[in-house]
Amino acid sequence: MSSDHDKYHATCQACGREGFVIESSDDWGRAAREYVGFENLAPDPTAVGRKRQDARQQSGRCACGNSSILRGNKAD
Repeated sequence: MSSDHDKYHATCQACGREGFVIESSDDWGRAAREYVGFENLAPDPTAVGRKRQDARQQSGRCACGNSSILRGNKAD
């Protein structure tokens, strides 16, 4: 089984803090998202239970408290 990992630049829209977001997927169609340089928040349990969001799809929150993080270009 193989998996793909893509790393993108990420920027907080409120304060400009920079980090990365890593998006992964595997052969079974599962997807995951992880933020580097930001706090990772687990998805809402209700959304996961109703199959609206995968349990591995985390969202990011900046140290300034803003959760609006813009994904930019692909990083090396």
